[in-house]
Amino acid sequence: MTHWFEQLKSIVNRHEPGADANTMARAAAVVLLEIAAADDQMSEAELEVVHQAVHRDFDLSAAEVEELLCEAHELREQAVSLHDFTRSLRTGLTRDQRDALVGWLWKVALADGRLDRFEEQLMRRLADLLGVPHAEFIRRKHLAGHGR
Repeated sequence: MTHWFEQLKSIVNRHEPGADANTMARAAAVVLLEIAAADDQMSEAELEVVHQAVHRDFDLSAAEVEELLCEAHELREQAVSLHDFTRSLRTGLTRDQRDALVGWLWKVALADGRLDRFEEQLMRRLADLLGVPHAEFIRRKHLAGHGR
């Protein structure tokens, strides 16, 4: 099976030929960064998971990953809400891809070895906005917790 990020790039390119191929990657990165910042501190471990997700699944060079993450940081800082990002991800990803994204979100949230109540609240809200059912949300939490 192709990585969900690769599938996402092909969807974006097919439906929006003039769009930047990294538009959806940026939306995913913004959401991942928001989870990393939910407890008012972005740990190195959390940022490393975000970096791995973008590097591994988008097949970008280290310089491209850094540039994309800088842009995502700026977008996250400027965003009033995550609804635009999650709406794009919900419509642009299949159910399996959204489930996988929730798995990455859990990995980020758990990367620093603790789960803050704000992180858990945000996780629940993001899973809801992404259309991921509660049972899958819990399953992905357990998978992420065992993968540490």
